[in-house]
Amino acid sequence: MVKPVLLIRSDNNDVDEAALTKLGIPSLIDPYIEIKVANDPSEGERLLSLLESSDYPLWLLATSVNALKFWSQIVGEDRLRSAIATRSDLRFGAVGETTADALRKFGAGEVIIPNEATAKSLADALVDTSPIPIGHALVPGGNLAMKSLPSTLISGGWLVSTAVVYTTSPVGEEPKSARLVRDQEVSAILFRSPSAVRALTHYVPNPSIPLICAGATTAQALEDQGLKATAISPMPSAEVVASTIYSLLS
Repeated sequence: MVKPVLLIRSDNNDVDEAALTKLGIPSLIDPYIEIKVANDPSEGERLLSLLESSDYPLWLLATSVNALKFWSQIVGEDRLRSAIATRSDLRFGAVGETTADALRKFGAGEVIIPNEATAKSLADALVDTSPIPIGHALVPGGNLAMKSLPSTLISGGWLVSTAVVYTTSPVGEEPKSARLVRDQEVSAILFRSPSAVRALTHYVPNPSIPLICAGATTAQALEDQGLKATAISPMPSAEVVASTIYSLLS
């Protein structure tokens, strides 16, 4: 009997579950992280005010679907859509196609997407590509957001305004699957974010099973914990990730 792949992100695990099922791979969903709207809404409100009133050429940059989801919860979906629709000079960037789709649902037009799905790659694309003009970047994000995007843009002469609109933390109690990880009763663990890496290693510091990462940034987070990714998916889509896992386990 094939042991299941452990899926640990806070939500949307069903997408990976479905992709794995198509390839005949069972999975086990047990979130190790929880994501909540920020307790202090003032940063999200301030960012929307800048969107409504900034005199600079504006860019709205999305590093995750959660950033848009929780920002809209703070300020209201209708108000965010209206602000985006009102700014004819507003341009958009996203770390990947899924996040770009989330931007489009709020009314975004053309969205710049880097070749590699990382915040640093998005910043590099904006700084290095001509004739993209230097502008004012608005970046909603989480409490654990990496600094590579704002620091790269600022060094390139951009004005950057960030806002914490959601928080990420390990779940409060040890997940039931932690015992299965220790006993090697799962075939692999899928990590989709550095926060997922930190959450799992909070409960199981040295897992001795294959560790699959959906991207290079997450793989680096494993290295920072003294671990090494067994495989890194070349793209973060559920289908490509599932294919990567299938190739490893076959």
